[in-house]
Parts: sequence; C-alpha cells; structure tokens
Amino acid sequence: MREVTFFWKRAHAGNLVNGPLTDVFQSIHFISYARRIPKDIRCIFKVHFQPGKGPKDIDDLEILELLEVLMEPETDSDSTILLARLNHPAANLSARSNGTSAVPGACFLDGEGITYTIQGPPLKLRLFSGFLRMFAKPDRTSARTVKFVSDDNGPLSQKQVKLAKFAYDRGYFDTPKRIRIAELAQELGLARATISEHMARIESAIMDDMFSSFSEVYIAPETLRELLQMISDDEDDLDGAHTDGFRALMMQMRTSIEDEVASLELHGMDSDVDIEALIQESMSKHQGNISFIDDKLANINNNLNQH
Repeated sequence: MREVTFFWKRAHAGNLVNGPLTDVFQSIHFISYARRIPKDIRCIFKVHFQPGKGPKDIDDLEILELLEVLMEPETDSDSTILLARLNHPAANLSARSNGTSAVPGACFLDGEGITYTIQGPPLKLRLFSGFLRMFAKPDRTSARTVKFVSDDNGPLSQKQVKLAKFAYDRGYFDTPKRIRIAELAQELGLARATISEHMARIESAIMDDMFSSFSEVYIAPETLRELLQMISDDEDDLDGAHTDGFRALMMQMRTSIEDEVASLELHGMDSDVDIEALIQESMSKHQGNISFIDDKLANINNNLNQH
C-alpha cells in the first residue's frame, strides 16, 4: 500500500478546482465518506467560511452540492459540519478505480493551500498521479509506503507471496535459474502461460513498489483517451451543468498533451529508428486525443451559441 500527497499553493487552487473555492472557504477538512460510488460521492466536511459567506454560497462551486448542514457553529471560531456531494474528475476516477481512496484528516484547504492525500496500490496510484499531473499541475508531489499491522506482504497479495516463496524455494530466482517456468507450472498443475503471467505481475509489483515515481508519471495515449471519455460521459450526464469547469479542464488537458508531444519530439531527435517509430505512433495517438478535446470544446461553444 502506498500513499501519495499532492499539494497546491492557495494561489493555485484554481488548477484543481474551478470556481471561487478560496473566496467561499477559509478552510475545509475532509472528515469521512458517507457514500462512495461513481457519480454519487457524499462526504462529511468540517469548514470555516470566509467572512460574509455561508452554506448558501456553496452553490457557486461546481464541485460541491450541499446536502445538509449537520452542525452549525455556536461562535465565529467554531466549525460548520456539512454533508455534501462531491463531483470532481479526480474523485470520480478514484471511486471508479475501486482501490484508491482519500485519506481522512489528510485532505484539506488551509492558509497554505490544498493538500490532497490518497492511498492505494502503486499501479492504480500511478494512473491517478499521471491524471492529476496532466490536468491539475500540483506544485508538489510526495509518496511513502504505508505499513499496516495486518499487512506483512508489502505490495503482494497472500496468493502472490505463496507463489513467489514456492518459486524461490525451487530456485527460480537463482542465477542461473535452477528451475524453468514450464517446470514450475508442471509441479503446480497449472498452465505455463498462467504461471508466467503471475510471475511477471509479482516482479512488476515489487519493482513498482521499490522504484516508482509519482511526480512524473507518463500516461499512454490509449489510457488517456479512456480517461477523457470518462470525463466527457460524466459531463453529459450532468446536462451541461458544469460547462465552465469542463471547458477549463479540457483546455488544461489539451495543453498538457501538447507538452507531451513536444517532449516526445525532443526525445526522438537522438533516438534510433525503432524508438523513433514508437514515438511517432505515440505522437499520432496523442494528436487524436487533441482532436477529441477540440470536438468536445466545439460542442460546448455550439450549445452556448444556441442558447
């Protein structure tokens, strides 16, 4: 299990949240989830409003829908406890991943800025980190391994640990190997392809847990297209209620993709023919993602003009 913390300076809060977040709130602290499924994420927050602001001003924020005021402040220094529905691309992606979640007490807006901490398996966190890097541009990203008393296996499941121990005892990790994949498969009574796939996942999980970086995560063009489609589908379900936020997000994603393409072009200058071919293919797919975004932005503008 890993934990990644993203930080935005208060002046850069707009990178993550479209709307007057810091004009409405002095501080926000995420307390817990009340319900968490895609498109219906309900959270309990402890907040301090800016002078002259109150629960009614939450309507100015696209990402929050006030459901109930659970506790009113008795004095100006007391907090307000709210139940609100959260609708944000990052939160929706986390809910869909079924493995990452925000950490209560470690997600907040204060005088310094926004701190957003999530936990989950390394591979899912890398996808989430890459997504945030492309559309929200965190000022700082840090990661650490989280140890639980009941979790003695590190990044591996209990079944993976048993298989890895079996392979280790048989000499699979020796140099040279004392046993081959086919022989392991025969001893276990499983198909060679099955054992090969399991061993590859074990090695990948261990390497990713040890060496993965969460500040410069590259997202493949195909994966990015799936994320863009998810965001677009969510916006369609809202019937354009969050048009401004959707447009801002898409424009930021477009800029980030252009930066990725420029980086690929620079990388390709000193590459051999095979690498160049891969880079050109990736660039072509990224250009397809840019076209996808342009189509969505054009649809928004057309709809606005019709009204």
